[in-house]
Amino acid sequence: MKITNSCIHHLLSSFCVILTVNQIANAQSNEAHSSKEKIPYSKPVSTKNKNNTPAISPKKSKQAEQKPSESGLSKDVLFKLTASDIALQRGEWQGPFVTIMGLAQQTSDPRLAKRAAEIAMSARQINESMAAIRLWRELAPNSQEADQYYLSLLEIKNDYLAMENFFGELLKKSNAEEKTNLIHQAQRSLNRTNNKQAALVSLEKILASEPNSIDRHVAISRAAYRADNIERAQQEAKAALALEPSSELAILTLANASDKADAFELVADFLKRYPNAKEVRLAYATMLMDSKQFALAKAEFLSFLEDPNKTTLSKAQTLHTLATIEMETGQLDTAESYFKQLLGAFGKNEDNSTAYIGLAQIALQRNDKQSADTWLSKIESDDGKNPAWFTIQMRRALLMASEQKFLQARQFLQTITARQDKEQVLLLQTEAQIMRDAGQSTEAFVLLQMALSEFPRSAELLYDFAMLAESMKHYPEMEMALKQLIQIAPNNALAYNALGYSYADRNVQLDEALALIEAANQLSPNDPYILDSLGWVKYRLKQFTDAEKYIRLSLGMRQDADVSVHLAEILWVQSKKEEALQLFTAARKKDPSNALLKSTLERLELNLP
Repeated sequence: MKITNSCIHHLLSSFCVILTVNQIANAQSNEAHSSKEKIPYSKPVSTKNKNNTPAISPKKSKQAEQKPSESGLSKDVLFKLTASDIALQRGEWQGPFVTIMGLAQQTSDPRLAKRAAEIAMSARQINESMAAIRLWRELAPNSQEADQYYLSLLEIKNDYLAMENFFGELLKKSNAEEKTNLIHQAQRSLNRTNNKQAALVSLEKILASEPNSIDRHVAISRAAYRADNIERAQQEAKAALALEPSSELAILTLANASDKADAFELVADFLKRYPNAKEVRLAYATMLMDSKQFALAKAEFLSFLEDPNKTTLSKAQTLHTLATIEMETGQLDTAESYFKQLLGAFGKNEDNSTAYIGLAQIALQRNDKQSADTWLSKIESDDGKNPAWFTIQMRRALLMASEQKFLQARQFLQTITARQDKEQVLLLQTEAQIMRDAGQSTEAFVLLQMALSEFPRSAELLYDFAMLAESMKHYPEMEMALKQLIQIAPNNALAYNALGYSYADRNVQLDEALALIEAANQLSPNDPYILDSLGWVKYRLKQFTDAEKYIRLSLGMRQDADVSVHLAEILWVQSKKEEALQLFTAARKKDPSNALLKSTLERLELNLP
């Protein structure tokens, strides 16, 4: 099965993105974790110093930032800089890089070395970037910013030896507080590299000479967990806990490395012994919510509302979470009450978009589109500083279109000004979608063609154009767009799946279809749309057992009429007619006007009772 739009229905139809408690907790701790982490960690020690600058290097201060043209440069140097800027505007990078790198060496000006590094990094030239950054660090040995650039490039290069040397040198020069920051920073930096096992080995080398500490054990535990060495992760976390049984950081690290049942037991037992452990109590509430134990989760968050000293969450965050719980359980009136309280909990200069979005979501669930639009209209742009505002305007236009107000929706879009390319792309996507909804497919096709002439490398536009082309049976244009998308974005699972499914659905180039869909499945495992496609191409290849297996998996993840029809047809041709009829009937009940159901029944010459 293909997804018909890259983002319009997926992003905008689900515009109310209620923050999960995990997100709230992570925002509180402000710490980057592995994507595998299951519950929030409390923050060990701030990774910023008292001046709020990242503590990457002990006893280093961030050098004053000036553009190279600001001071201390000769007219000849300024002329060459101007010429380089003009060349950069023309899309050239090599000439300007060589010129500015030479000027940096000639003048020993670290600002010029930084500029050369920025040019090379923008052009994605790793070797040139490294040369410029090394010169920058040489010319400004106390520049924390140069160190940050250097470390970022080491992460990109997966240069484990250099990272070991980098952090090893810093640890030698650091005091106790700096060591704590550096230990966790080393783990996070290595976490951003590709080889999980190598990252663990490098971290062990970096910390080999460091004294036994909670932070050392926690850092290694996290690295081991990321490397799928669960036993080692638990050992290190237990060692941290043995050093300080009351450590919230240690118990959360151990819980994260444990299965769900053990994690619940660990956290609950810890709270019995240390009932005032704020981070652990928040993690416990989060776990309850994640496991859909909403009544227990609600009780915890209500206790935070009654006694703010029990949590690190603000009142606004607690209200938002309670509103989310009530929406999850279908208690719309109570959720509405919490969202309205949330509006009053925000400070004067705080963004209240989430409350208005939540209220709009409730209105939509009540099928009150006018009220939904009224709530959304209250969200302010804040002079372009509110990132949600533009997307919300697109959603408002689609709401108008959903009420057949197509002309009004397009006129509304004309009042919106895009400030950057990604907003312009979304604006064009939205207008094309409105045209499609209005039955103006040809006009939408022309609009997307024109949009692609302006943004030829836009993955979103290419995908939408391809899906529209397929719906109009313009298969050559569809194939060309999807192949171009795969070339531009080789990790885009949607593109592989859409092209493979189109071949399978038309019963052509089935071997290529299978290869494409399998590639999509590798890029995005357990995606119900891709599993349906995989089952369908297996059916076309007459591999009925595999076909049934994959489509049952898809249907188990997402109840969808099209997937039900696919499974019913596969069962029908295997003479499993009783279950097939049940699925056909259920699909008709779910979506009486389903086009796939109608065409399938006609093809099978089947009349449902």
